[in-house]
Amino acid sequence: MITTGVDIIQISRIEGLMADKKELFFNKLFTEKEIDYINKRGSSPKTVAGLFASKEAVSKALGTGIGKVGWKDIEVTHTDKGKPIVTLSPSVDDLLDELGINRFDLSISHDGDYAIAFVIGYHA
Repeated sequence: MITTGVDIIQISRIEGLMADKKELFFNKLFTEKEIDYINKRGSSPKTVAGLFASKEAVSKALGTGIGKVGWKDIEVTHTDKGKPIVTLSPSVDDLLDELGINRFDLSISHDGDYAIAFVIGYHA
């Protein structure tokens, strides 16, 4: 099976969340590795928006949205060259088996006040 997910978010929305409740927001949505990445990138709202959109896109590719699969069940890291990598927690293994998916390819882009993420899930 092949599945896809896409999400777009207005970066100013993330700026508002970061201004009001940055620490709570980060700790609710992001893993330690993701928070380290965000901090290394200067806590840029653009970076945060890209990661947020990525998690939403992956949840859509799984067919669940955020809820059955939690924010921290989806982790987005990057290769040394910057390619985003999706890793899912073991709690999602049964769903992956049901869907016949074991790999995700993710692309993140930014333009103006928007960040977008597109993901393809498939069996490699």
